[in-house]
Amino acid sequence: MADHVLLEAGDDLVRQLSHERETVKAVLELVWNALDADATKVDVTIERSSMDGVEKVVVSDNGDGITPEKARTAFKDVGNSDKREGGTTARLGRPLHGKAGRGRLRAFALGDYTRWTSSALAVDGRLMRTTIESQVRRRTTWRIDSRLAEETAGAGTSVELWGKQSHHLDRLLEPKAAAQITAALAPYLLTWTDVHVTYDGQLIDPRTQIEDEEQSEELNFEYDGESHLFQVRLIHWRTGSERTIALCDAASAPVETIDAAAEHSDFAYTAYVVWEPMPLHRNEVHLITLGGDTPLAPLLRVARSWIASRFEERRRRMRRQLVDRWIDEGVYPYPPRAEGGQAQAEQATFDLVATSINRHIPGDRTKKRLTLSLLQNSLRHNPDEMVEILEKVLRLSESDISHLHGLLQQTSLSNIIRASSIVTSRLQFLTALEHLVFDEETYGLVKERAHLHKILERELWVFGEEFNLMRSSEIGLTRLLEHHRRAVGWDPTPDGPVVALDGGTRRVDLALSAESHEHDRVRHLVIELKAPSVDADREQADQVDDYMQAVLNDPRFANVETTWDFYLVVRKISPRLLPRVRQAGQPEGLYSEPTSYEHAKVRVWVRTWSEILREAKQRLEFVKNGIDHNPSLEQALQYLRTRHGDLIPDRLRHAAGVPAPRSEAVHDPAV
Repeated sequence: MADHVLLEAGDDLVRQLSHERETVKAVLELVWNALDADATKVDVTIERSSMDGVEKVVVSDNGDGITPEKARTAFKDVGNSDKREGGTTARLGRPLHGKAGRGRLRAFALGDYTRWTSSALAVDGRLMRTTIESQVRRRTTWRIDSRLAEETAGAGTSVELWGKQSHHLDRLLEPKAAAQITAALAPYLLTWTDVHVTYDGQLIDPRTQIEDEEQSEELNFEYDGESHLFQVRLIHWRTGSERTIALCDAASAPVETIDAAAEHSDFAYTAYVVWEPMPLHRNEVHLITLGGDTPLAPLLRVARSWIASRFEERRRRMRRQLVDRWIDEGVYPYPPRAEGGQAQAEQATFDLVATSINRHIPGDRTKKRLTLSLLQNSLRHNPDEMVEILEKVLRLSESDISHLHGLLQQTSLSNIIRASSIVTSRLQFLTALEHLVFDEETYGLVKERAHLHKILERELWVFGEEFNLMRSSEIGLTRLLEHHRRAVGWDPTPDGPVVALDGGTRRVDLALSAESHEHDRVRHLVIELKAPSVDADREQADQVDDYMQAVLNDPRFANVETTWDFYLVVRKISPRLLPRVRQAGQPEGLYSEPTSYEHAKVRVWVRTWSEILREAKQRLEFVKNGIDHNPSLEQALQYLRTRHGDLIPDRLRHAAGVPAPRSEAVHDPAV
């Protein structure tokens, strides 16, 4: 007999609680529901469509199931879970995870149609089969049907979710989805070794993925006049790019996770912050960014400090191991221990630079020894020539060379370490920019004109040390012509406006040019920025291609000694555009490069923020490793508020005691 249960919550609240963009977390909630039902076997199956997309998600388990009585109460209320704080499961005594009574609502992130089929022993001892169904158009109404189960059926639950058309589901097919699930379940699976979880046919086994593990002693933080004790368990992963901080209850079950992609990016890890009252502070992480009052702020400050200390020690150990290996191989050009302050400073600087560019040093012993000796000689006798030596010997990329020129070409040995303060600020900015562009809770607030354009005008080194701002953001093509002609030594006064092929005018976001000549060529970089919420498609790429065509077809731009690069910079490239910018035989990201234009080199690129930020970090890497500086997100946001407080979204600006700086005057002439 079928009943209809009305969820005592509004449709807007249910939609909000479903967190429809967080598909991997939705799967995790269903897995935790199974484990809370004393399941020892949980299988997550992803059925694919003919287009290799996600068609259906099925989560099945052999747990105790849902009784008819429990179904009629559990699917009626929101926030009234019968799972007690600090409680254990009924049969096996394992710690409970879900306590907020909201996990079942996350199912709508995976399908517009949901069906729960569960077999469980009812109060009268009979095995009952209960089916619970709903759909997104009537998400507050659940149809519940109960009947006797077949005698051969065992207890357990199967959750089927289908009928959803959303690109967020594609995240379930990415390799990092399994890594995220492994990280979330690791403490539980390492403790309860009889539990087996599979995801898309792959056994989730953290033991095979762990490289190392560290456990803190009891740490202490102060809040509201009281002292609180907690611990951190730090797991280092062998592979992948997983970097998260999991806020856990006393049983090490994650209550909330923090994306730490911008913190300690040279390692893959999960830090489990274990504090018994953690479930009472669910969903309070965002209050830290907004300057709100929560004990999570001092807790995370202490936790991040301990985590940073472990990674600093790990980096020092890795650098020391690398130098020791060079000594054992007989290629290290210094004695093991230097005598005197000047010799120690030189050797320390050598270790700093050499270990940081190790990936460029040849593996052959003879070549390695020659390379390290040349580096030593340049530091000892003429640090200004180090860039040229590294360029010739190691064949560094243009971006690496540009960065080394910017930091070292006219820098004496004594000033190299002093440059660390500049690098520290730049690392903080990159971390903050990465947060603005990629954090799911903030990137929708960031606008291209009001925020990105204005901020990047002050931090143009992100695109290369060699560039200087030609003009402020949003300049017209006519102004672009004017400054191009000035750069190549021609009369800058235009004799008429520059128009696109359709006769209209265009405005570019940022226009940069190389201050120094590169092989007797002037390089211009024209950048079109898109808000983080906008994915690159052909329409956006063609917009930038129109800028290129305007330059290509106007003879006033012609100069054989000029290189023009047009960048479309976005957070993500759409699947439809991806094949166009990843073709065999051409550089990744190249969208267009006319071959018949005889006057200049002209190219259109589609670049992602992850590529831009990665290249900028690589240019800073040799100094970063030397000063052991990896800014936390909190430090990065503090820098962003202080340096660019007048340009970031209001929700990110608030910080106690940090006033927003006065807006800098920006000259923006009309076309």
